[in-house]
Amino acid sequence: MARQTKNTQTGSTVQDAPRKRASPRPRERKVKDRGNGQGTVYEYKPGKWRWQVTLGQRTDGKRVTRSGVAETKTAAHDAMTRVQADHARGLIADPEKITVAQYAERWLRRQLEIRPRTAKRYGEELAYALEHIGAVRLQDIRATHMKDLMVKLSKRPMRRGGAMSTRTQAHVLTRLRSLFREAVSDQIIYANPMEGVKRVKGTRLESAGTALDFEQAARLHSVGWALYKAGLCRLWPALFTAVSVGLRRGEVMGLTWGDVDFERGVLHVRQTRVMGVDVIETSDPKTLNSRRDIHMPPSLVMLLKAHRKHQDGEREALGKLWGSTGAVFATELGEWTHPDNLKRALVQVVAWSNPVQKEWVWAGIPRQARAELAAVVGMGEALPAISPHDLRHTYATLALRRGVPVEVVSKVLGHARVSITLDVYRHVLDNERRALVVDLFEELPKAPAPQLQALN
Repeated sequence: MARQTKNTQTGSTVQDAPRKRASPRPRERKVKDRGNGQGTVYEYKPGKWRWQVTLGQRTDGKRVTRSGVAETKTAAHDAMTRVQADHARGLIADPEKITVAQYAERWLRRQLEIRPRTAKRYGEELAYALEHIGAVRLQDIRATHMKDLMVKLSKRPMRRGGAMSTRTQAHVLTRLRSLFREAVSDQIIYANPMEGVKRVKGTRLESAGTALDFEQAARLHSVGWALYKAGLCRLWPALFTAVSVGLRRGEVMGLTWGDVDFERGVLHVRQTRVMGVDVIETSDPKTLNSRRDIHMPPSLVMLLKAHRKHQDGEREALGKLWGSTGAVFATELGEWTHPDNLKRALVQVVAWSNPVQKEWVWAGIPRQARAELAAVVGMGEALPAISPHDLRHTYATLALRRGVPVEVVSKVLGHARVSITLDVYRHVLDNERRALVVDLFEELPKAPAPQLQALN
């Protein structure tokens, strides 16, 4: 608005020209000084903090970022720091280029809470899938690809003959689901292609392995005991333990005398001895249910007592040279026995069960033991080729056939759920149920045959 002023010399009034209002000074834009790999944390609404990290640029000029939301500022900073650390170590690649095989390698390195042997098994299970999709970009994988993959795996020839079992398929599926779930969490992909993907059910029944029948189990015992008394099978007590209570190989070889309670007749399964990536490892049982107490049958108690007495003699003979492992099935020096030796001992017993023996086999056997061993070997038939794990299946099969409740067998085996035992040994239970069918009218007087003509 114009303003009037009075001229003091002339006394006239002069109207001033309107003054321009000064425009507000433009606010200076804040220059971003964060480079790739640096991030920001801010509260975008009450009680929610967002973090974001810029990792680089794609070929189309768009930024590659990672972001997330946390409940507190500290938690947001921690999440951002983890991503920055992964980026600094090269664990986060350009999402446009990373393949399934490359991401699988990263995923395996992140599994810090599992044992090296378990990580190795995870890698072997993933390898079945990577044969077909390893070179494909992670972002290009779709659900239809994964369903086709499972069909291919269901027909894949396996080392022991036959196609891949549904159980192995389930293991592969579990690893793939975890891998792609983490890829979604890393914001490399935005949908999990494993949704709705299932294993392909085969027509053949799942087999738990080779199980001996009652006669064969008795044959195994007679030959093994004879060899042990002749000094030819040091690990027979370990084999007998496995078949008596269904222990896994690592559980048998991990037993110490502190785990054997002779007063209560209880065996405590507390650790295992298994082959790791490079060395033999002593570790906790594979699952929580695998850590268990097992009541020993009298025959096992008697054999372990005899075995301990024999071992005490060896320890006294060596004195300070005897190892301090406390292993039940120790070497001649008191050290841990390699788990593979259990299989070698079983192969030896199976070989001796063949009544047709060559003359040279008897060389080196004490003369006083030859007569008894020859009599035992010649009194039966040869056993089938079996593995230490088949001794576990033998226990379960024969226990179920004896009428032991499946819940008890499952607990002795250390299965996580009774349903696992039912799935593996369903054929045994079905056969036993069929044999126990009762005809309630079998003992009743037979009724006269119905007059069919009268009914017409």
